[in-house]
Amino acid sequence: MTTMVHGSATPGSTPLQRLRWLLSDVLMSTPGLRSLALVSTDGLPLVTADEDCPSDQLATLAAGLNGLSIGLSTLLEFGGLKRTVITLDDGTLILMSVDETACLTAYTSADCDLSVAAYQLARLVERAGHVLTTQLRDELRGTPGQEAHR
Repeated sequence: MTTMVHGSATPGSTPLQRLRWLLSDVLMSTPGLRSLALVSTDGLPLVTADEDCPSDQLATLAAGLNGLSIGLSTLLEFGGLKRTVITLDDGTLILMSVDETACLTAYTSADCDLSVAAYQLARLVERAGHVLTTQLRDELRGTPGQEAHR
């Protein structure tokens, strides 16, 4: 396993460190992306890329929105949920499904190019999906203070 430091790999990283690095890399390299978190679909914050992210509130909100979106998809028989996008006056909230138990949650500034942000988030889901093992989720949920931005 490796830890990413200034873009390079060093021995000794954990899956949590790699995941946090992936989130931080996308956050820093996507103009207009203000915050990025991985949350469980049952409302628990797993990992955030920045200390300013209101991870507890965002996770709760994401769980509710995911539930509503899945309900709508089921009602209309449109298949599985891929993403939910909510556009507001001063920014956009994007929820992107990782699997049945987790989603990537991001919010952007109003001037963010949403096509670039969506592309970067989709790539992140592809790159991080394998890191999100059941063991890592259990580790994050079972260790108080481990989730969010630590």
